Amino acid sequence: MILKLKDIATVSSGVTFRSRIEASKDGGVRVIQMKDLGDDNFVHLGESIHIDHTQPKPNQLAKRGDIIFRSRGQTNTAALLNEGAESTIVAAPLFRVRADVKKVVPEFLLWWINQPSSQIYLASRSKGTMVKMVSKQGLEDLEVNLPSLEQQKKVAEIFSLSMREQQLLEEIKNRKAIYTQGILMQMA
Repeated sequence: MILKLKDIATVSSGVTFRSRIEASKDGGVRVIQMKDLGDDNFVHLGESIHIDHTQPKPNQLAKRGDIIFRSRGQTNTAALLNEGAESTIVAAPLFRVRADVKKVVPEFLLWWINQPSSQIYLASRSKGTMVKMVSKQGLEDLEVNLPSLEQQKKVAEIFSLSMREQQLLEEIKNRKAIYTQGILMQMA
């Protein structure tokens, strides 16, 4: 079954700030920015900043399972928020995609958005001369080939294992380089 993204998820624009986002040690609200989206398709909250902010509206809060989409830049990929996110908001130009879990598995939707065919579609819908940007409507109109929930879970699991394999291979590569450098230094 082929459905548009807007039929299986809610897309919300990130919160717009009128000036530069100022970090505050005692700030009660965490902000997800573009830099918090990793190449591993996950949101990394460890380095995200906290700000002084009035209590965000409930519809602005991010939660575990949300997909954060890069609407601006060279790549319009997405990352999954897979950890707890108390009092966390998403900053513009990011979009928050909240899957209707009765229809779609968030990890499957993340995988679909990041597929080459979806990326080609999104690139064709991006506008701008210097910095390309995908509009909310462009993202909402993305067609999703939706198999059964059981099949989605299988795809999501294989995707997750593949991503974990890539992380482990990268870690092995880095450790091997350090080990090799140590040996060469001893030899020199």
